[in-house]
Amino acid sequence: MEPEHLSAADGFVITMLVMMAISLGVLGVMVLCMRRAAARRDRQVDELLEEIAEAEKREKQAPAGGENPNPAEPWEREGDWWKQ
Repeated sequence: MEPEHLSAADGFVITMLVMMAISLGVLGVMVLCMRRAAARRDRQVDELLEEIAEAEKREKQAPAGGENPNPAEPWEREGDWWKQ
């Protein structure tokens, strides 16, 4: 007792349109959740991460003048200690 004006192809098209609408709705909810999470982000953490990045950047820069690029730890001996 299927209505004559609704064929199987029409049902398929309607089902696909509903699925596409649901998919877009899910994506919209995900975007809203991401925006809310970004808005609640702690600014102090961002500042700390920037400070750490700047410190690493300064460490990577070449040392000035006659500084040793790999300073030895206080407990290490010089490389030719055995020749003495």
